[in-house]
Amino acid sequence: MKDLNKLAKEIVLNNQYLTLNTINGGGKPWSCILAYTFDSNFNFYFVSLPSSGHSKHIEKSEDVAFTIFDSTQGFSIGVGLQIEAKAKRLHEEKIPEITKTYFERKYPYGDISNDFTVGLKKFLNEGIYIFYQLTPTRIWINDPNANTDKRVEISLKETRT
Repeated sequence: MKDLNKLAKEIVLNNQYLTLNTINGGGKPWSCILAYTFDSNFNFYFVSLPSSGHSKHIEKSEDVAFTIFDSTQGFSIGVGLQIEAKAKRLHEEKIPEITKTYFERKYPYGDISNDFTVGLKKFLNEGIYIFYQLTPTRIWINDPNANTDKRVEISLKETRT
């Protein structure tokens, strides 16, 4: 019997991309793939252009959803997270802390190259790119212990080590 909270934490640690879902002003859905980092409270952070579609949508509505999963899992045995969250542009006082977290994270598919780090830090300092925070309000995992598809609500905060 797998501990679902522990499994959820492993999914967060062992992946580096999330699929963010927003709604535009006309009610149309939009999805995008973003590299993420996270803090000890399992708030998630990503960098984006303020002119991108999802950034504009977040400015109009903080309600978003996102998923995290390993797309290389075998058919019918894949496990992932479905998360409802509040999204916001990061306040300036948190930017140094999150910048450090973002660039020091050991990404599962390879660390960020030095050239990329230098360029992105320059763009962040110039305000060309900005950080966003996703604060989960509800989290579900599909239960690999179940005989059929079953989604179970969990809490990542209970899984801190």
